[in-house]
Amino acid sequence: MSADADVVVAGGGPAGLQFAREIASRSEYSVTVLEANDRLSDNDKSTGGTFDQVIERYGIPDSVVMAENEDVVFEAPGASSRLPIPGYVLDFPAFLEFLGEDAESHGAEIRTGARVAEPVVERGRVVGVEYWDDGEKRRFDADLVVDATGPRAVLAKQLDMFDPASAQRGIGKEYEVRGRYDLDSMLFRFDHEVAPGGYAWTFPAGDDVFKVGICWIEDFYDTHRAPDDGTIDEYVAEWLTRDPRWEAEDRRAVHAGDAVSNNSINQRATDGLVAVGDAVSSINPLFGEGIRPGMESAEMAANVALAALDRGDTSRERLSVYEDAWNDEKGLQWRIQRIVCELLYDFTPEQQRRFVTSAGRLSDAQVGRLQAYELTVGDYLDLYPFDPSDLSKLPAIARHV
Repeated sequence: MSADADVVVAGGGPAGLQFAREIASRSEYSVTVLEANDRLSDNDKSTGGTFDQVIERYGIPDSVVMAENEDVVFEAPGASSRLPIPGYVLDFPAFLEFLGEDAESHGAEIRTGARVAEPVVERGRVVGVEYWDDGEKRRFDADLVVDATGPRAVLAKQLDMFDPASAQRGIGKEYEVRGRYDLDSMLFRFDHEVAPGGYAWTFPAGDDVFKVGICWIEDFYDTHRAPDDGTIDEYVAEWLTRDPRWEAEDRRAVHAGDAVSNNSINQRATDGLVAVGDAVSSINPLFGEGIRPGMESAEMAANVALAALDRGDTSRERLSVYEDAWNDEKGLQWRIQRIVCELLYDFTPEQQRRFVTSAGRLSDAQVGRLQAYELTVGDYLDLYPFDPSDLSKLPAIARHV
């Protein structure tokens, strides 16, 4: 059976759309993106916080940037440190629309309202997908299939490449608010009273607009939550109300989502398919950043996919070059940071204070490595607030070593 396109991408988030941009802009191969939502902009589950690597590397225009700032503030009970890390807050729906429009301008096709359901496998090889469109199940064949379905990992899960149930799960909730906001930096707060087992944030998002949110990792939330604990909405609303540095007039939007995270050393390729972004847990396990590593994974995969398509060979042997490249570049750091994550979100309040204080003492070079997720052993030792109670956590983290 002849293919409907050279490449079909399941999922229209940052990773899937960047993959389509890469292939369409750098080749004549036909690319179709199947997105479950009726509009790309309906996928409004991200804070939109990112850094200059994304803006500069992927040509993101000012028109989708809500705000930019020169630094980041870390806070904990009794401590505050300012780090010289430039940040950007994206209008996430507009960002997705830009990625889709740019991919289309280079010849890609974007089909919305098309929810991918399962891979089509023939003789051990993925040759397409089945998807739902207007209540009818359809088939789409391609020489190369890309799973970019996010944490649901629709295809990768069924192909036993990645099991979301075995990974650590986190949830997040964010309000986009109109009102007074006295800060000019991205703020991250490590405080179990505000965000048990996680962290809270506020981002400037334009004139008289800001974002305020909380995320936590379920394992650590269960440990640090209060006995009379409320919902994550109640935590966000309480912090929004009680902190004097801002005042809400009205709530413009709500963003919510979940994430699954492991050390990211997952199978990323099989015969006829590659998986990118959160479909194989590309999210940074320490701070939960998803946009940048998701797009980087798409770029890595596209580089290998183009060479494979040129050779007419999309076997796992050929496509696993992408998997190896990811593991070589990210593997060790992501594994270490996965272990640090096990400790960071289980810190005592005193350890949170010492961690934030230590972050404020980092040199410019160390801050650069922190922002790039390229910390050295010495950097970790400078940051880490050891406590004797950490010894009891060794069995829990041993499985990640």
